[in-house]
Amino acid sequence: MSVAWVGSQPVSLTDAIRNAAKLLGSSRCPVFTLDADVHGTRSAIALAERLGGAYDHAMGEVLAREVALFTDHGGMFTTPGEARRRSSLIVIVGDIPAAHHDLLQAWAGSQPDLGDRHKRSWFHIDGADTPRAATFARKLKATPLRAEGQSLGSVLGVLRAGLQNRATAVSVSNFDRFRKALAGALFPVFVFSGASGEAPGLVMLQGLIADLNKTGRASSVFLPADDDAWGTALTSLWMTGFPPRTGFSNSLPSYDPGRWDIQRMIRDKEADLHVWMSTRGGETPPKGGRIALISLSKTDAPTPGAKVTISVGKPGIDHDAVSYSSRIGTFRAVPAGKPSELPNISSIINRLAEALPGQRALPC
Repeated sequence: MSVAWVGSQPVSLTDAIRNAAKLLGSSRCPVFTLDADVHGTRSAIALAERLGGAYDHAMGEVLAREVALFTDHGGMFTTPGEARRRSSLIVIVGDIPAAHHDLLQAWAGSQPDLGDRHKRSWFHIDGADTPRAATFARKLKATPLRAEGQSLGSVLGVLRAGLQNRATAVSVSNFDRFRKALAGALFPVFVFSGASGEAPGLVMLQGLIADLNKTGRASSVFLPADDDAWGTALTSLWMTGFPPRTGFSNSLPSYDPGRWDIQRMIRDKEADLHVWMSTRGGETPPKGGRIALISLSKTDAPTPGAKVTISVGKPGIDHDAVSYSSRIGTFRAVPAGKPSELPNISSIINRLAEALPGQRALPC
């Protein structure tokens, strides 16, 4: 089975590495789209630094929104374990990605055993812009909090105003029941994701939680829209001090979510080489640019439009990996579920670095 192609022609891995290194060596502004485990992310950022490039995640828009909540606004956050053991009132906000449904269902099958030991109850803050959210909330028997035709951010604003006894133009269903539940709970927890809604709504949520903390104790559990994307953000932070959408144009890392938006750079012809890295399988680079493309993907065929394609293994399946887990709130080792001979993305990137002029290996 072929694992490397130049254009549409199968070649040896060595030839593919050589051709990709030539493209990297001649590029004046390469950009990197990342979607890998910790080891792959570290290698990709190190290569971007060496080449003076910029990098972002494949889910850059959602990840940037999540990061902005922490960097621009802040909030009150707790861990999933604390919420499960201490909270008798769980409030789901908007749409929670399917990857986290089993976590919440596990909470539904348990009761708090520390602090507040009342029977756990559930509410769901919903908006007209989160139509899929209600289906899962019904499985948890969560009481809906919604206002006819209003977005999630608007519903959160109305709730916040109502809890402060301020007049509102619209009403939220089950509001009195919600107020009563808050009054009886020792530690209400709001569960949200970066996919829950737009940035203003997430900021409004944290404002509501801050109001509750003036007279009691409340917090939120942040569940990333994608664990791997959040792992990339944390890896980027410890390597450069900044999250993705960082560039190395002046040798030092520079974070700018507008300037280093990779897809914008490609559309505006500010880059001359796109290095696409995706270990999920079935993912292809978004359309919108005509610059040279190097694809390091979990694939059994050349990526359409790529000058060089190299097939790589999937972390935790084809090879051992380290990845972020929102369930435990940190990184974990993931042994290979079905080991294969496909190379891991980190080894390919290191071979690319060694094939560049100067032949220097990347730092560990």
